[in-house]
Amino acid sequence: MWPFTTKEPLSPEKLPLPDTWAVLKGHNPEGKPMFVRAHTGYSRFKGVTGYGHSVAIAVPLVETDLQGFPTPGETEELTRIENDICEVFEPNRESLFVATTTIPGIREFILYTKNPDSVQQKFDNDLLARVFTHKVHIKIQPDKDWQTYSKLL
Repeated sequence: MWPFTTKEPLSPEKLPLPDTWAVLKGHNPEGKPMFVRAHTGYSRFKGVTGYGHSVAIAVPLVETDLQGFPTPGETEELTRIENDICEVFEPNRESLFVATTTIPGIREFILYTKNPDSVQQKFDNDLLARVFTHKVHIKIQPDKDWQTYSKLL
C-alpha cells in the first residue's frame, strides 16, 4: 500500500546522534515563506522509541526586517533562547532538540520528549525564568511517529 515506509524507530540506546543539520527554505501550510533548520540525523528513522510527544516552543519576534524575519540583533537573542531551551530540556536526554522553523514574525523550536509532564513543569519553572526578552508559548502533543518532524524535511 502506498505510501509506505521501511523506516524503523531509533533505539534510545543509540543516542546521541552526530550533529548534522540542514537549512531548508519553503512555505508553511498557509503559504508564508519558512526557513527550517533541522537535525538531519533523525530523518533516517521513524522517530525515537519512547519519545512520543512533540514539543513546540513558539517565540514571537520582537525586532524584524521588512519581510518579518529576525534582524541580526534579534538572531543573537534567539540563539541565546535556543541555548536556554537546550540547557533546560535536554539533560539526561529527557528531550531531543530536532528543529527550528522561522516564518514572518515567529520562530518555533521543536523537540521530542519522553516526559511531557516534566517538560511543562520545566517550561513553567525554569525556561520562563530565563527568557525575559520575549514571550514564549509551549504546545505539547502526542506524536509517536514524529509526523511534525517529517513534515519539515
